[in-house]
Amino acid sequence: MWNSICRWAAGLFLLGVSVVVADEVVDDADKVDGLVFREPFSGLSASEIESKLIVFLITDEDPFQWTKAKLDKADKSRLGGGPDVWCGPNFRRSFQKLFVKRPDLKDRCIAQRVVAGLPANLTADVARSLPPRAITAICDGQYRLLHFSVGVPEPDDLIQMIEDAEENKTLLQLHPDDPAAIGKAVLDRTNKRVQRVYQETLERLAEPMSWDESLAVDDAWVSKYARFVSSLNPSYLFDVRLRFELSDTSDLVRLLVLEQHCETRRDWCDSLAPYIVGRPMRSILNPLVDTTWGIPAVLEINKEDHDEILRWFSSRRENSYVVLAIKPTYLDRDITWPPPNISRNPLAKRSWNELETAMSHHPFRSVSAEELAVVLREHDEMSISLLAPTRARYVIFEPEKKKLTVIRESDFPGKFINRLETK
Repeated sequence: MWNSICRWAAGLFLLGVSVVVADEVVDDADKVDGLVFREPFSGLSASEIESKLIVFLITDEDPFQWTKAKLDKADKSRLGGGPDVWCGPNFRRSFQKLFVKRPDLKDRCIAQRVVAGLPANLTADVARSLPPRAITAICDGQYRLLHFSVGVPEPDDLIQMIEDAEENKTLLQLHPDDPAAIGKAVLDRTNKRVQRVYQETLERLAEPMSWDESLAVDDAWVSKYARFVSSLNPSYLFDVRLRFELSDTSDLVRLLVLEQHCETRRDWCDSLAPYIVGRPMRSILNPLVDTTWGIPAVLEINKEDHDEILRWFSSRRENSYVVLAIKPTYLDRDITWPPPNISRNPLAKRSWNELETAMSHHPFRSVSAEELAVVLREHDEMSISLLAPTRARYVIFEPEKKKLTVIRESDFPGKFINRLETK
């Protein structure tokens, strides 16, 4: 149910349903005495690796637009060289107030800015209308994840986050080769904090989420983690329904506003902590964002990072039909696809398996949303709507045609099979 709710909210985002978000009075200062801004995953000195905490501010804005604005402005004085973000003033204000309360934390943190939302070429150029989102994460100087929170932190949130991060950093130092010892210590702390509904879920999921021998983030671990998040999400939905008197899907817009505050999803984040603390941030960032927001993350947008798929696509685009199958979010990757043909509609006599067979006779490969976005941008292709009105599963590129064919989960496969079989 949670996965369908995430897709519903994403669909509203792409269909342009208007939403009013309350304005907040913020301090618009660009700089904070005691807080340094750097480029994401930039190199650190030996002393910084030992002593600094890296605070990531991750937002769901368009990474292409943000990068273009960054290059146009060439503003090296703000947020590690980029324009501001929707919650930037609030973020800086929280640190300003934190340093008044806790002057000992001045010069303790380095802030880094990551944009991970869907670009306009995956939203059919529809302007966003739903409340924006943010994630705050803290790492050590080796870029190992120490703390994770959904929302923009207030000063008191920052104090709790930094204290947790310091405690987790100590655990990593005490047990450098024992992920289970680290996880169990964090789990013990979590169980003392979270509500009973989360405690019961954690107890039920303890065995399938046992710790590996290392803290690596590979495909097998990501799949297991996504299943864990899927199993935890109903507890969160139950929790917020009670706390905020949410009753139906129309209240999800209100929930998105509530999730701009760290308190809303704190127990959910604490429940994930035993299994993500110590993981390399660069490797876990994409699945972390994907499973938190329920939409694909678009993070690596430089064409150099996608050289192989761009060369493959370029060599085939002008001479043949090219079919790209779009990978779903991590939360939905356990769903069987292609699905069985169970429709009684006469237009659905031919199955999705037959469609994939027809596609396989042409250049065909699976891509992530991130790869698709870069392909569309680099080849000046038309934009598509990835998630609305229903999720796109395939994109067909025809020679000498700019218009693309997008095949969605709600489509009947038969109407595309003949076209592919005759080409």
